[in-house]
Amino acid sequence: MAVHELAGTKVRKEDYIDLKAIADAYAHIVPDITNPACQVRFGTSGHRGQAGNGSFTAAHVAAITQAVCNLRKSFGAEGPLFVGEDTHYLSKLAFETVLGVLAANGVAAYIDSDDDFVPTPSVSRAILRYNSCRKDYLADGLIITPSHNPPEHGGIKYNPTSGGPAPSDITKAIETEANRLLAGKNRDVRQIPYEQARESSLVTGYDYKGLYVAELSSIIDFEAISGARLHILVNALGGSGMNYWHAIADRYGLDMDFVNDTYDPQFTFMNYDHDGKVRMDCSSAYVMSSVTKQSGDYDLILANDPDYDRFGIISGSQGMITANAYLTVASHYLMTHRHFDGLGIAKTVVTTDLLARSAASLNVPLYEVPVGFKYFGSLYSDGKIAFSGEESAGGSFIAKDRSLWTTDKDGMIMCLLAAEIRAVTGKLPLAYYDELCQKLGRPYAMRSDAPATLDEKAKISSLTEADVEEKTLCGSPITAVLSHSPYGDYAIGGVKICSPDGWIAARPSGTEDMYKLYAESFVSEDHARKLLDEGRALISRALKK
Repeated sequence: MAVHELAGTKVRKEDYIDLKAIADAYAHIVPDITNPACQVRFGTSGHRGQAGNGSFTAAHVAAITQAVCNLRKSFGAEGPLFVGEDTHYLSKLAFETVLGVLAANGVAAYIDSDDDFVPTPSVSRAILRYNSCRKDYLADGLIITPSHNPPEHGGIKYNPTSGGPAPSDITKAIETEANRLLAGKNRDVRQIPYEQARESSLVTGYDYKGLYVAELSSIIDFEAISGARLHILVNALGGSGMNYWHAIADRYGLDMDFVNDTYDPQFTFMNYDHDGKVRMDCSSAYVMSSVTKQSGDYDLILANDPDYDRFGIISGSQGMITANAYLTVASHYLMTHRHFDGLGIAKTVVTTDLLARSAASLNVPLYEVPVGFKYFGSLYSDGKIAFSGEESAGGSFIAKDRSLWTTDKDGMIMCLLAAEIRAVTGKLPLAYYDELCQKLGRPYAMRSDAPATLDEKAKISSLTEADVEEKTLCGSPITAVLSHSPYGDYAIGGVKICSPDGWIAARPSGTEDMYKLYAESFVSEDHARKLLDEGRALISRALKK
C-alpha cells in the first residue's frame, strides 16, 4: 500500500486534536438516528465513532449503557459491573456518562481504586476473578475504548460474564435496544450527574492494577527474565497500562526504562502511521520508529496500544517483528515449553497460515475462526486451547497451571512472553522466527486498506463462494473459497480464497470506514503483491454487481 510522506514522523502541532471542540460535540450533538452512520453499531468489538460527526456522543453512550442495564440480567449478569477506560479523551467523557447511568439504574460499578485507567485485559481478568466459583450474582463489564484508533475517536464495548468480548447475539440485542432508546430521544434513559454518581454507595473502588500485577507470576516466568538481566525499554504510548508497567518492573525486579508514560489525551508524542493518520498502533513500524533508533541499546523494546490489548515488539538490534511472525513464535514456544499436552491453538482466518503449519508440525489441534476475539472465548472456557492470536497484534494464552487467564486480548502478557522467550532460549523473537521459517517455509504477508461506504462494506461482508467465478489464483488452482470459518462454520463476514501457494481474503473493517484486503504467499514478496492485485480486482468486480 502507498506510504504517506509524513509516515514515521512526529505529529505536527496543527494536527493536534481540539479537546474543547470534542467535549462540546460530545455533550451537545444530537445524533440523527435516521442516518445509519449515526446509529449504534457494534463492529468487531464494540461501538466506535467520533463526536464531531455525531457517531459517538453522550447520547450514544447513555443509550448503550442503559441498554446494558436493561438486558444484562438476561445475559446472566446480576452482580457488579466492572468499568475500564483507556486514555482517549472521549473515554474520559464517556466514563462520566457511564457512571451516571449505572448509578441511576442501581447497578453496582467497580472502578479503579486509584482513579487510574484500566486496560482491557485487566477488566477481563477482574470479571473472571470475581465469577470464579460463583453460580449466581455474576459480574460483567464495560470497557471504554476505541482501541488503537486516532485520538479523536471514542468507543465502548461490553464484556459479559465470560470475561471476553460479547458474542454477536448479545451485541445485536444491545444495538437494537440502544437504537430504540435513541429513537425515543433517550426519554427512557435513567441518569444522574457524574458527581452524584461518584458519591453513591453503588460506585466502589477496586484494585485492578495490584491484583493483575500480583497474578502475573502464574503465567510468566519472571525468575528467568530477572535472572537473564535483560535491559528492556517500554514505549507506553500514553496508554491505560502505563502505570502497570512501572508496577511490574518494581514487583519483579526488572531492568526497564520507560518513554511516553504520561497522560496526554492529544497524543502529541505520536508518529504518523503509514497513511499519514495519527493512530496508536503499537504493531506499526511507522508508529514505533521514534524508539527504533534505540534498539541497539536494549534487548527488547515493548509497546501496547491505548487499551493495552495489542502488542508491539522490537527484537533488539534485529528490528521489529511483525504481529504474524510473533504469534507463530509465541505459540510454538508455549507448546514446547509448557505442560499443555492435549490442548490446541486458535487463529482467525486472516492470521498467518504459518500457525497452521506450526500446529501440524507439533501435532496439536488448530482452530480457525472469523476475525474477532469473541470467537476464542468458548474455546478457552471449554478447555480446548492454550493460545489464540489474530493478525492485528492480539493474543492471549492460559496460565502455567493450565487455568484460564483472560478471554480477551492481553498485550502485556504477550510482551512479557517475549522477554521470557529471550531469557529461556537465549534467542530474540526474530531469530526464533527465522529458525521456524527454515523448517516450515517463509510467508510473505501484505494488507491493503481501501475506503468503503456502509453499503460497500455490507456487500463485501455478504460475499460467498458463488461470487468467485475464478478457478485459479495467480496461476495456481483455487483449493477453497471460504465464507464460513473452518471451525464452527461461522460466517467470516467476507471471503477467503486459498491456493497451494498462498491465499487472499477480503473483509470490511469493524472499526473504520474501509475494507481490508489480505494476501499471504509462501513463494515470494512479489507473489504476495500479485495476490493482492488479483484480490483487489476481484473485490472491484463484486462491488459492481
